[in-house]
Amino acid sequence: MGWDEVDNKMKRHIDSLFVSCTEKYERDTIKRIIREEFPHITEPVIDKAIDNCCQTIEPPRPRDKFFHCLSHKLFGASRIP
Repeated sequence: MGWDEVDNKMKRHIDSLFVSCTEKYERDTIKRIIREEFPHITEPVIDKAIDNCCQTIEPPRPRDKFFHCLSHKLFGASRIP
């Protein structure tokens, strides 16, 4: 499993090519899916990564670019699962 699975789950739950940082449902869904795929990552760490990527990427935020940012924040530049 990994980010491809996260993206596939997001496509099923949120039918959009973009990520909205202002929609609580979307943020909660992203957090839930990341926790399912990477249970060792704590919710506060995920929240911080989401907040950082929301600030870094200008809207509209393409989902693939947003998840690349999250992967970088959560795993570092050298490892993108």
